[in-house]
Amino acid sequence: MKRVLALILVSVVALTGCSQVDSAATIGDTKIALSDLQSQVDLIVSERDGVDTTQMQLEDGDALTRSQLSYMISNVIIEDLAKDQNIEISTTEIEAYKAEIYANIGGEENLPNVLVSAAIPSTSLDDVLRRDLILRKISEKEAAAGSDDAAINAAIQKLVTDKANSLKVTVNPRYGNWDINTLTVVAAEPTGDAVTDK
Repeated sequence: MKRVLALILVSVVALTGCSQVDSAATIGDTKIALSDLQSQVDLIVSERDGVDTTQMQLEDGDALTRSQLSYMISNVIIEDLAKDQNIEISTTEIEAYKAEIYANIGGEENLPNVLVSAAIPSTSLDDVLRRDLILRKISEKEAAAGSDDAAINAAIQKLVTDKANSLKVTVNPRYGNWDINTLTVVAAEPTGDAVTDK
């Protein structure tokens, strides 16, 4: 009986592993493909070539990959949250926000420096702005209900955390683990102090 149970457990573990082979993470019914994550990381690294990065503290390697996967996961969560809140973002709103940002950074010509510093690939700019606008609209709803800044931040944190919990985030073990407290992918814990013969 124990042998049969052991075989069943091995099969379950194997199947669980297979479900993650072709994806970096799964959020509800949404999968983030390994290739999409790698393409995003590669683009970030390549776009550094045209920018003076000597004064920037930039992530690389596994840390960069984890932060990008965290960003991609949180985008899925926030998009789902927007549906719950009946929030829609128009192209006009995104373009207006873009103009606002250009004014704040001293012109569109300075955008590459800002994106590289923030580890945002140029192809994701509109997605970042959309995400910010969704969170801004949620903040405005909370403010209209009489919440102060601290309460607004706490409310948004709870909404995002609850949504992440309901969707069930699963991260490919090769990248680490999903930390629901920080809403980020964190490095896997080391195996710990293994017992060795001395």
